[in-house]
Amino acid sequence: MSDEIVGLDRPEVTLAAGEGRAESGLRRLTIGGQPFYVLKQRGRFAAMAYDHGRLLAQEIESGAFPEIVSTIARSVNLESGLFSQVASALYRAYSDRVLAHSSKEFRDAVDGLAAGYRDGRPSPKFSDLEVRDALVAIEVGNVVDGVLHAFSIPGLRAAKAPGVLALVLSRLDDPEARNYLESAKQDKAKQKDVARILQALGGPDNRVDFACTGFAVPAPLAAGGLHLHARNLDADLYNWNKAPVLSLLDETGGNAAWHKYAAFGTAGLIYPGGISGLNDAGIAVSLHQMSTTEVESGFLFDHGDIAPFVQQRMLREAGSVDDAVAIAEDTRHFAAWTFFVSDAKTGKVRRIEVNGERVRVTKHEGEAVAQTNHFLHHDMMERLFDEDDNHFTPTFGKWLETHARFDSVSAALEADAGRQKIDAGWAVDWLASSRDGSLEKIRQAMSHPPDPLAAERAFGRVPRKVYGQLGSIVLADPQRRPWRDQVWMTTGDRQPSPHSSYAGWQVDWQGFELNPLADPTLRRVTHYETGGRRNWEVSLERYLWARLARSRPRDAAGELLRRRPTAQEDRDGVAGAIHLLGSAIELAAMDRLVEVPYHYLRARLCHAAGDYAAAEKDWRLLRAIWAWQNDAPAVPAAWPVSVPRVMPLMHPYDGALVALLSTATEDLLNGDTAWDGRQDRLDLARGLFAQVKQDCFGGKPAHFDLEAWIALVDEIGAKGGGGVELPTPNFVTAE
Repeated sequence: MSDEIVGLDRPEVTLAAGEGRAESGLRRLTIGGQPFYVLKQRGRFAAMAYDHGRLLAQEIESGAFPEIVSTIARSVNLESGLFSQVASALYRAYSDRVLAHSSKEFRDAVDGLAAGYRDGRPSPKFSDLEVRDALVAIEVGNVVDGVLHAFSIPGLRAAKAPGVLALVLSRLDDPEARNYLESAKQDKAKQKDVARILQALGGPDNRVDFACTGFAVPAPLAAGGLHLHARNLDADLYNWNKAPVLSLLDETGGNAAWHKYAAFGTAGLIYPGGISGLNDAGIAVSLHQMSTTEVESGFLFDHGDIAPFVQQRMLREAGSVDDAVAIAEDTRHFAAWTFFVSDAKTGKVRRIEVNGERVRVTKHEGEAVAQTNHFLHHDMMERLFDEDDNHFTPTFGKWLETHARFDSVSAALEADAGRQKIDAGWAVDWLASSRDGSLEKIRQAMSHPPDPLAAERAFGRVPRKVYGQLGSIVLADPQRRPWRDQVWMTTGDRQPSPHSSYAGWQVDWQGFELNPLADPTLRRVTHYETGGRRNWEVSLERYLWARLARSRPRDAAGELLRRRPTAQEDRDGVAGAIHLLGSAIELAAMDRLVEVPYHYLRARLCHAAGDYAAAEKDWRLLRAIWAWQNDAPAVPAAWPVSVPRVMPLMHPYDGALVALLSTATEDLLNGDTAWDGRQDRLDLARGLFAQVKQDCFGGKPAHFDLEAWIALVDEIGAKGGGGVELPTPNFVTAE
């Protein structure tokens, strides 16, 4: 069935003699009308990076790089010229510093890609500086995020401010800006201004973020006798699938003890092994992002490396999980990550958790293991929610979301491991799963549990994310017999990517070839379509488009903005997002489904747009769902479908948010705070937040963001909805 892949009969594209620096061949394929690239390379890392840039120069200009470059430019273009200068200098300082303190091998490869791209285009769209910024943006974003959070903690802000400001001052020429920052070293009010600048740099629409759900299953617990390692890449790079690249790489000419490896990436990404991959020794890896205040942007002695390149080195150099651990322990790290590593030969799995100060390892032997976006080693886990934690989740919604994903996937692994169920098809289904682990616990605790569909969501606390760009699955033979290893990669023929087709390839390590699998060549999740959710599945894309209307603003010509949106452009983006959410709601209703995240985000955006009557309608529907779930008096509401297939469940945190934010909306709709039921609704919000705090944290410290929401209850109670500034709506976690 390889005829489903168009272009296999065409010769590889290579560089003419004297043009290339490595041995490189590129296949330009089409799968279901979607471009797909297979890149085979032999040589040194820097030489392969040069060839990558030259062979894929055109794709680099239309792929992920424009998003990264425009996001950086937009995030430093603030409301005042002074603040814009400070933001630009701050980003410049950290980007330059991270690259300068990386290894020479990595810096040479960055320069190699920039040179190859430049030589591959007659009039390059991006400068060498922009290429360099794009290649380290993922780590720089992590560092800035850590500094941002440090500046949100008064004591830590005072401790770190002088060092941060001195670093920024070194990049400033303007006398006014320099004087401002000099005075900010001792001026707490100005330090708060710097914190707001950092907030703009690291806000939900301005970060190039990775999230990700993964799992590893040793061969004895999987089907077909093959070890399985799978992951979703959740990244704010929506052009990723304009040029998805499956790479087969061989650097063993420089060291015979190294390994060939297959890895998953996109045009311009010179470290695809830093996303996920498999090597010829049966080592599989995936990288998972965290946040920490324990960041480093430079090192007094020696050098560090950005996490994606460290993981690519694991594929290149590790023959065992212990080798991978040694690489992590011998490297200086800039920020917080988990290297999720498994070995087909032994069934061993390692979570290697790092930040700028330390490395810790959790060992698993012969277990099916899940991984999301929080540390699990005792020394590293988030427990105090202050500067002493080794990592942090930026919001309580994110904390709840990463734990819910972990719980749902862990439960599925526990149920199916060792029963000959877990194969590539199982992985495809779970990477596109709608199961909300926190709602499933509520469902199972009910005296008469409803249909499991009640605990499913389109987006939010589920493995499938609104910014899911890649699904990858590797199957590896524990006996390391030839032609047994497989790699599966999403083609991006639909969004979000976990719902797109996966193309399967057999890896011939000895022959250094990737061959399409024959049975089947392509597969994708089908149970939504066959189970009567065809229209609902299309609604996922509309929600995604709604997020893009807010997070990826464009000008009148359709180009991504490299500046702060004007007030009118911002209003247009909100209006477009509201319209698209309405389309998502209608599509879901065609399959008799009511999606809480769709109504919640539309209510938030209608409120932001000043259309309080429209917002109140969605809040009323969500209040009606909560009332039904809790046997409270019915709330009259306009439903998108007369008889829902199943009544959706809500988490108490959802209920608290709805009660609180609907109060703010009705204050503005009524023009005052003297309306019937207002105090009861605020009391409901306060009580539900207290319940969530007790359920999640007991008598221990609670998440700082949950405490902020609790404080907002009193603030709205005292000032009214018009007297407070609400947090930015979060499409990823649905708050």
